[in-house]
Amino acid sequence: MDRLLKHKLFWLILLLLAISGVLLYLFRSGNLLAQTILHLQESLKQGELIREHILAYGPLAPIIFIVLQVLQVILAPIPGEASGILGGYIFGTWPGFLYSSLGLTIGSWLAFVASRLFGDIFLARFKNTRVFNSFNHLVCRGDFVIPFILFILPGFPKDSLSYLLGLSIMPLPVFIFITAVGRMPGTLILSLQGAEVFAGNYLRLLLLLFISISISVPCYLWRQKILRWLTRRNNKIIHSEKNKPAENDLCEREND
Repeated sequence: MDRLLKHKLFWLILLLLAISGVLLYLFRSGNLLAQTILHLQESLKQGELIREHILAYGPLAPIIFIVLQVLQVILAPIPGEASGILGGYIFGTWPGFLYSSLGLTIGSWLAFVASRLFGDIFLARFKNTRVFNSFNHLVCRGDFVIPFILFILPGFPKDSLSYLLGLSIMPLPVFIFITAVGRMPGTLILSLQGAEVFAGNYLRLLLLLFISISISVPCYLWRQKILRWLTRRNNKIIHSEKNKPAENDLCEREND
């Protein structure tokens, strides 16, 4: 671990300890605990209202939720984590996981196709940005394992990644496999969290939250470092094949 990462980790731990200390003091000296419980109860009531409203559509309820997930990918009206938890809360762990996975896969497919159909518009917007260049390097020579890893790891903008990969040489069937399978671990954890909230198993919920945070926070804090490492790894392949002709227009534009 280099010096910069140690410095960031030190301040992160110090911040968490400070927040924990302040919360502990407020819990012991005031009515924060009662207010927190009241707020959670109100939130659960709102969640129950949403659940009842969607389930009132009967057989159409899963379709409505799937459409909600599709819109979440394309337009991002609500955070993906919230909709994933909502799926488990409404339908249970495995049905919620299935419906979320279908919605996320369809939404990612639509984003990918839209980017490919209107490539010039998206290319004008993203070209020469650091994120675009990084992702384009990763797939320009057909190394599709690395984007798959990015879909699995939390902390990366998966919805934006769908648009960016639509500009690459990645075949559509490969993308469908990557986005469907790569999102599954995170989607399952979110669905489990929602189901535990509905069942009132708060100890299990806290355990799942701890696991999620333990994985997500480091990946988010060091996402650029992870991406740079993956890019350097892929560049070795690109340099070894530098005499090969460009494989598509996007790779040719990148080299212009």
